[in-house]
Amino acid sequence: MLNVSLQFSLLCVLNLSFNNLLFVAALMASQRKGSSESAPSDFGFLKQFHHLPKLVVFDLDFTLWPFHVDKLKPPLRPLKDGNSVDSELTLISLYPEVKDILQSMSKHFLLAVASRVEDITVAYQLLSFCQISSYFPLKEIYPTSKSIHLKRLQARSGHHAHEMLFFDDDKRNIRDSKNIGVQAVQVLNGLSWHVVIDGLSLFSQSQSSI
Repeated sequence: MLNVSLQFSLLCVLNLSFNNLLFVAALMASQRKGSSESAPSDFGFLKQFHHLPKLVVFDLDFTLWPFHVDKLKPPLRPLKDGNSVDSELTLISLYPEVKDILQSMSKHFLLAVASRVEDITVAYQLLSFCQISSYFPLKEIYPTSKSIHLKRLQARSGHHAHEMLFFDDDKRNIRDSKNIGVQAVQVLNGLSWHVVIDGLSLFSQSQSSI
């Protein structure tokens, strides 16, 4: 959990904008509620699913974090708590439950990133600064269609399309992934445990119908 007094002291030193202060306050409120309310205590719940994906793939923008990488103003500067700021001192942070989700899922699934951001260097920097890069052995980050990303991940991982589960905020990418046989879940308000469990359930149901 974030130390509230230290966070606001840091923000004052950096002279962040009022909008950023509001963003941080909302983020802290979410984290005070804690992911523990919706996070499973262990992964025993996986036993309820008859089928599980071999490869789980995540988009970046508005899936793992609430912004477009290409709209940030580099250079970025990491903060000690795993957040960052850009050159305009805009606070950069993950959605509240993302790190816990990735840490837990990486013990049970092969994880990958598929993103078509144009500023590839900044995307890789953010994965490192947010302390989540190591959870993704496979990364496809460059401007192209998501179907190409997913086909490349399929080839690199050795897993078939029907063994993959993809999370993305853009319904066009959901459509494209389904067109190549990859089960996809639209993320509407950032990745959460609720979304992950719904996605695993959808995957299991889709495989049972094959």
